[in-house]
Amino acid sequence: MTGYEITTLIISILSLFASGFVSFAIFYMGKKSDDKRYKADIEYQARKFIIDHGDNDILYLPYCVIASGVNRHHKHIRQIYNDFDALPNDVQKEVLKQAGYDYQLIEGSDWINEGIKEVEDFAEKYDFGDTFLYDGAKYFHRAFSDHSSALTSNYHELEPLFEDKLGWNSPETIKIVQANKLSFSLYLESYYQAFVLNDKRLNKNDAIKPLGYLTTIKNFHNCDEEELCFWMMESVCELSTLVLRTRYGGFLNGVYINGEISRGDALSETFEDKYYEALMYLYTLYLDKKKIKTKIKSTEEDN
Repeated sequence: MTGYEITTLIISILSLFASGFVSFAIFYMGKKSDDKRYKADIEYQARKFIIDHGDNDILYLPYCVIASGVNRHHKHIRQIYNDFDALPNDVQKEVLKQAGYDYQLIEGSDWINEGIKEVEDFAEKYDFGDTFLYDGAKYFHRAFSDHSSALTSNYHELEPLFEDKLGWNSPETIKIVQANKLSFSLYLESYYQAFVLNDKRLNKNDAIKPLGYLTTIKNFHNCDEEELCFWMMESVCELSTLVLRTRYGGFLNGVYINGEISRGDALSETFEDKYYEALMYLYTLYLDKKKIKTKIKSTEEDN
């Protein structure tokens, strides 16, 4: 091969390399520009979503995360749920980020049945009474499927209707001036303190099972289904908290659950809202259980 041929070959190779490099550079710059435009579009859509839904509706973003995770294709009453469900996942994540929420999107719904079972097992273990969560927790789920537009304001979960059977209002415990009557949550708490945490200051002898007491006072066997559904949601909220507390000896001070979703300042105005609030409690149980399993696995691997 002559010197001329060698030179020509080298030039051809260099030319081919340069052409490939230029093509790659053009592709890279184009992709980078596309990525930049895509990111800007995601940020714009998220910002517009937040602006469009105003200061009040945007408080329901925590509920939106639950709704999108378990009922993404459902036509909701609250419009922000529908609008959030319709967003691509990337935009949903950006909405949460811009709104200041450190939540992950939810995939799947198996954790709902797992949480319901844990609540049932807890009530049975400590003899709290009938949870009415049988048959796939039908009355709990009917609150959403059959009564989603019902107003929670028609019911008063803090109404003092329960006799202070265990002496919760005695001087040795917490004094609540309410003519010796307790709300459902406070009566439930007194029973929990007595029979789960074994508080010796409370009188176990006159105790009535809290869920049975609620059934009697609200006449669940003859009341409207809507009212029964409301109290099923309330019971799930309260019992889920007690299940979680029991994992940590009865108290949650200093307990951090990564990814926990809280309703924040939003109010559960409809049964639709209340249902998603109850699911938040069940999701917290799931996250905490997942954390515990990860911790146990990590410990076993270290050993």
